[in-house]
Amino acid sequence: MSVIKVGYLISYDFEFVKNSLPRVYPFIDEIYFAVDIEGKTWSGEEFSIPDSFWQWVKEFDTENKITIYKDQFYVPGLMPMECDTRERNMLGKKMGKADWYIQIDSDEYFIDFKGFLANLEKLDPNVPTTVLCRVATLFKAVPGGYLLINGETLEALSFATNNPVYDYARNNTSGNVSKFSEDLVVHQSWARTPEEIRLKLNNWSHKHDFNTDSLYNLWNAVDQYNYRSLSNFHPFVNNSWPKLMYIEGDIQKILDDLQDNGIEKLTEPYKVKKKPLLSRIWKEIKAK
Repeated sequence: MSVIKVGYLISYDFEFVKNSLPRVYPFIDEIYFAVDIEGKTWSGEEFSIPDSFWQWVKEFDTENKITIYKDQFYVPGLMPMECDTRERNMLGKKMGKADWYIQIDSDEYFIDFKGFLANLEKLDPNVPTTVLCRVATLFKAVPGGYLLINGETLEALSFATNNPVYDYARNNTSGNVSKFSEDLVVHQSWARTPEEIRLKLNNWSHKHDFNTDSLYNLWNAVDQYNYRSLSNFHPFVNNSWPKLMYIEGDIQKILDDLQDNGIEKLTEPYKVKKKPLLSRIWKEIKAK
């Protein structure tokens, strides 16, 4: 069996890990939480994590799998994306020797993590590889459910590698072969309170890539009545957010439904389609 380790980046959105970690914990022997030792974001703003969260971690970690890794991840003078990439490289080194390194953000929820690990075992460990998964991104919580970006088409993000040398966030765009996985991850990226959205926009690694006030105003105006009017609205990547769709239920119900019913839950109208469309990114990856 391969040695597989998981690393989480813990910052101002630490609460979301309470949804993510339980889906990973039973299947992994070593888990690392990377936390800035000075309580700073990649933009240098301060955040605090209450003692109650660390008490929750202690009580949850019944098998002593979790290592808390504190270091200086914010460096004055570096751009947020540079701090992001730097932290991921530092975390990869801290995790020690492994066959596969998986990095997960606090608000990312694997639907079938055990199945994802089984797929990693099928890959050649001697070929430097980055594995990308399908990602369904939640845009906003509305009465009774969520608005989901893309609906029938999904994004793809990097999650696992056997060569943890990152050059752009979790990506290794030059040294690794990219492999596409059918495994699904739900990303609660934008489905937050207005205060949390402001915090995210001011501190995430893409804050200098677009007009954050403009995106906030758009996000704030979208609701369950007008969401169908949006199309191709990603702030800096053309055609990657073609539309929104409504999906019913709270987070746990959505995750359970996807685990039971598969990707068809993310299609519109609400019926099973033979073959959900793949995004342009997926097609390019699979063509390599």
